[in-house]
Amino acid sequence: MSDFKVKAILRTDKRRQDGLCPIYLKVTIKGKSTKLPAGIAASPQEWITATGMFKEAPSSVRNCVVKKKVAAIEIFLWKQLAADIDLTLKMVRQQFAKQKTVGFYSLVDECYEMQFRIISEGTKAHYRLVRKRLTEFQKSIVINEINVQFLLRFENFLKGKGVGVSGIATHHKILRVIINYGIKHKLIQENPYADFKVHRGKPRTATLTSEQIRALQALVIKLGKNKLNKGLELTRDLFLFSCYTALRFGDVTKLTHQQIVGRSHLLVEQGKTGSLVHVPLLSRSLELIDKYALPGRVTIFPDIKNQTANRHLKRIAQMCSIETNVHFHLSRHSFGNVMANSGVNAITLSKLMGHSSMRTTMIYVNSQVDSVREQMSRAIIFD
Repeated sequence: MSDFKVKAILRTDKRRQDGLCPIYLKVTIKGKSTKLPAGIAASPQEWITATGMFKEAPSSVRNCVVKKKVAAIEIFLWKQLAADIDLTLKMVRQQFAKQKTVGFYSLVDECYEMQFRIISEGTKAHYRLVRKRLTEFQKSIVINEINVQFLLRFENFLKGKGVGVSGIATHHKILRVIINYGIKHKLIQENPYADFKVHRGKPRTATLTSEQIRALQALVIKLGKNKLNKGLELTRDLFLFSCYTALRFGDVTKLTHQQIVGRSHLLVEQGKTGSLVHVPLLSRSLELIDKYALPGRVTIFPDIKNQTANRHLKRIAQMCSIETNVHFHLSRHSFGNVMANSGVNAITLSKLMGHSSMRTTMIYVNSQVDSVREQMSRAIIFD
C-alpha cells in the first residue's frame, strides 16, 4: 500500500463571483496534506465529493481532465518511490506548483508592455479597459484556466454588464492578442479561440446627412464668459474639421503646423494604423485652422479629452435637433458617406481615409438608395 493519496476536491470556501468553485488536488503523504489548484472550476451542484469527479460520464472531457491531473501527480510519486526517494509534500509543490508561478495577469502585463510600444493612445485605452473588466470578472486567474469555458464565461459576464456585440468582439480581439503572446512564449499550450467563435456586430453605418452637417455649421453658440459654451464651440469645430478631413479624434487633436503642407493639404501619419494620408485642405478646413492656430502652441487645436468631446456632442446634437446618436467617430463616417455619395470612387476614398482594406471602404460606397438611383440613371441605356 502506498504512503500517499491524491484526490480532486472542490474548494467551496473559495467560491468565485460567478458562483463557481475552484477544483484543487489534495495530496496527502504520511497523514499530512497540501492543496494545489487544478486550474478548472465547477459548481457544487455538478460535483461529486465522494469520488472527486463531475456528475457526468467518467469518459466526459472534464472528468478526463481531472483524472489526468490526478494521475500526473500519482505517477510522479510512484517514480520517486521506485527510485527509493522519501516522499515529501515539498517535492510535490516544487514539481507541480510551478504551474501557477506565472499568473495570467503577469502575462497580460508583459504583453501590454510590448504592445504599448506600437499601438496608439486610443487603442491603449481599449487594452486598459479589457484588463479592468478581466479583474472585475475574476481577480485571480491561473494560466491553465484559459480555455473555451473561460472565454464563454467572460463573454457572458460582459453581456451582463450591458456590453454590446461589437464591444464584446473588441474584448475578444485584445484577449486573443494576449493569448497569442502566451503561445509564442510557450506559456500557453493550446489556443482556446481555435474552438470558439466570436460573434461580430454589423459594421456601423450611421452617418450625418449633408443637411445635418449644415445645421452644425450654422449653429450659433453664444460664448461670453461661459466656459461650457467655449467647450461646445471647440467640440463642434473639431467635429466639423473631422467631417472635412476624415481624421480621427487623436489625429485632429495632435495636428501640428508641420503637418500642414503649403496650406494645400495635410500630411498625417494616422495614429491608429500608421498609414500616411494626404488630405486636401478646402476653405472651411483652413478657416478652422486659422481660427485656432496660435504661434506659441505646438498643436493647432486646444487640448480636450475624447470623453468630454463626446459629452458635448450629445448637447450639440440636441441644439441642432439631430436625433442620431452623435459621437466623435461619426464625423469620419460622415466624411465617407458624403464623399461616396458625391461620386468619389472607392480607391480614392480608401486613400483619403487611410483604410488598410477596401472592404472597409465599401461600407460607404453606394450606401443610399437615392445615390444608387442617381448613378444608375447616368447609364442612359437603362433609363
